Amino acid sequence: MFNTLRFVGLLAAHLPRLAGQAVVRKLRALLHRWTYKGPTDAPKVVLVVGGSFAGYRLVARLCDTLPTGWQVVLVDQNRHFNWSFALPRCAVVPGHERTAFLAYATMLARGAASASGKKVARFVQGRAVAVTGAKTVLLESGAAVPYDVLVVATGAAQRPPAKLRAAADKTAACRELQGLQARIRRARTVAVVGGGAVGLELATDIKTFAGVVAARHAARVAKDQDDKDDDKDDDDTVADKHVTLVHARPQLLNRFGRRLHEHVLGVLETQGIHVELGQRAVIAYRRGGGGPDDAADVAGAPGTLTFADGRSREYDCILQCTGQTPNSALLQDVYAGALAPSGEVRVNAGLQVVTTSTSTTTMTADGTADTTHETTHETVVPDMFALGDVAATGGPKMARAAFAQADVVADNILATIRGRAARHRYRPSVLEAALKLTLGKDATVLYMDWDKADKADKADKAANASVLLSTRGDREGMHGERQWGLMGVKYEDE
Repeated sequence: MFNTLRFVGLLAAHLPRLAGQAVVRKLRALLHRWTYKGPTDAPKVVLVVGGSFAGYRLVARLCDTLPTGWQVVLVDQNRHFNWSFALPRCAVVPGHERTAFLAYATMLARGAASASGKKVARFVQGRAVAVTGAKTVLLESGAAVPYDVLVVATGAAQRPPAKLRAAADKTAACRELQGLQARIRRARTVAVVGGGAVGLELATDIKTFAGVVAARHAARVAKDQDDKDDDKDDDDTVADKHVTLVHARPQLLNRFGRRLHEHVLGVLETQGIHVELGQRAVIAYRRGGGGPDDAADVAGAPGTLTFADGRSREYDCILQCTGQTPNSALLQDVYAGALAPSGEVRVNAGLQVVTTSTSTTTMTADGTADTTHETTHETVVPDMFALGDVAATGGPKMARAAFAQADVVADNILATIRGRAARHRYRPSVLEAALKLTLGKDATVLYMDWDKADKADKADKAANASVLLSTRGDREGMHGERQWGLMGVKYEDE
């Protein structure tokens, strides 16, 4: 009860500000619909590279605010938006995978770009490989896309199922998920390596949905007894799975508080999932199992885990859910100074890209040794922004944070277009770090940690603890088609 009251109190503290911002944005969008005359024959371009939650939110905002003569161009290597929150569930439970993808062209036509109906937005499918000094972005195809303002929202690379290898095409991506479903369905022993959000959702889904998946598969086979392949698959289906979760650190979800770790660990124990903490495992895939030894590196391949303490164990299915690598290589050639050691793009508080350079000065004094001084210089690139998982924003790597960053970038782009200073600043809020984590078929946890809040945020200043709410499980299809309403569009399979 106390946690619920704290949660309600937090929402009440932030709701007026969020509601006010939403009303202002709506009024601006209505005004834009009547005043935007469309791009010219040679429009000025805001180029957004990367169309996930950060990139698409920014495109939607710009569609409602760009002045006449300007156009926003979205470049992404995938033809469809990938609803990443649903992918772990879709990798386990068949029948929902198609609802995890929606074409960018459809989203722009029916959502962001439909406000004016004057082609304020354009989509280009392609993988951006380099930013040149001539204000163009080169695509892998060899095409060059010019820009006046560039936004890097390329996110971070992850292993399947968090990010799919075949994500460029919806049909191929669905086949990849279906292949993973089959490998998991047939496995008796499963190891999930990585105790972050994706690893936990995957491990708990595999354990708690195993019986449901096996029963549905058997029913499907029974309806088509002439399909010999299905009969064989049915013989290989395992309903009672032994699931092991391996995490290199002593605490699960180590970016969050200890309280969340203890709660989640209790749920895993209740579900019968074996947990190995503080064990950095080395994976050796079985030859012939579709792993790296076969030059395929298929997620869910069989193999052996060798733990840090020397123990080894074989598994029918191994799933890696560790690490994120910022997709920042496109800046390497011309803007290498903008890349932090982590690979993230350096930005200032207004989310403009910042490059660094070092100069060395040698001073010689009579009769003394030379003295060398190194000075680091920072330079803001005024027409280049970065946000989301690829950027070193200081905020959490969460969709809500990406939305807030997109609002800041949109406001600063408009300011620079009008010849004003980019004065809007991104400041993380406790709401952005809130975590909703599904733990299988019957459990969900909501968690907010005040330690993640900006201490200057008056709404969070008096709070000194975390909030943890345990609820029942989410819908099997993770709300399927309904989830697209959050992006302002209606789902349509294509």
